[in-house]
Amino acid sequence: MDAIRNVLEIICDLANAHLQNLYGRPDEWVTLTSLVDHGGSVNEAARNKIVMSLYNLTREASVSSYQATLPPSGSGTSADGLAVVSPPLYLNAHVMFMANFTEASYADGLAALSRLIGCFQQTPWITADSVPELPPEISKLTLDFENLVPVDVNYVMGMLGTRYLPSAFYKVRLIPFASSAMQSRAYAVSGTGTGESSTR
Repeated sequence: MDAIRNVLEIICDLANAHLQNLYGRPDEWVTLTSLVDHGGSVNEAARNKIVMSLYNLTREASVSSYQATLPPSGSGTSADGLAVVSPPLYLNAHVMFMANFTEASYADGLAALSRLIGCFQQTPWITADSVPELPPEISKLTLDFENLVPVDVNYVMGMLGTRYLPSAFYKVRLIPFASSAMQSRAYAVSGTGTGESSTR
């Protein structure tokens, strides 16, 4: 699963649908792209749009990671033991929405950014009930507004190769990465009055 791409495209589509409904026209208001290419050239396709970009990934520390055990695929007896799989990894995607509107359209960009913030204030989480396109392995995504001080904002803008633009920063929480590939196998060890187990 292309988890990061799929999640960010879903959020981008949700934001676009919200703004299109408010403005009453099918323009593309939000685009998932970069402001400049690796050579520093301006992305003209992003002009007069809300630009959505990923600027960092972090591990979610509040979710417990454990060495899970599962019945081996196709196994029908306890003698086959339990398959030991890698613990799931949960990531947070740090994204920013930049109002890339200049000159006469600058105020329009501020209005669009305000309405976008209103969208995520009304819908701070995403589930399959609200967005059927959400992959089945994701039960819930949460969008937390992040407070960045001006120094941090300046650093992020410089890292992306642009000057300051009015922006809103969000942390998209709990993108899961989980695999059922077996790392090893665990077997029950019977003993007098004990219920021990071992792996090999």
